Amino acid sequence: MPAAPPVPPCPDTPNCERTQRAFEASPNRLYQAAQAALADLNPVSCTTDPNDRSAQAVYRVALVFKDDVHIAVRPGKNGGSVLHIRSASRVGYSDLGVNERRVRRFFRALAHHF
Repeated sequence: MPAAPPVPPCPDTPNCERTQRAFEASPNRLYQAAQAALADLNPVSCTTDPNDRSAQAVYRVALVFKDDVHIAVRPGKNGGSVLHIRSASRVGYSDLGVNERRVRRFFRALAHHF
């Protein structure tokens, strides 16, 4: 049986962004930086699981809607690591690009923590 994906898949609607990027940093270092980047985006709440190197954050959009962000860091090749991220709206069909922009902002924030 194949391993479960580190972050949930996106639905067949355009209100979700899911991607991954490889880094030369160790998994622990990348996870620490990713936690700080999530905090920089001011979530309503954030829970972390250091043992699994994962986190789930909730962001509020327009004071009404909530979006969920999941990250997971996994060991990569040659001592590096891979960061998996998913940002998705809880309701609605389209998010007008909000989740894609949030993922881009996350990676910009992440770069400031290295």
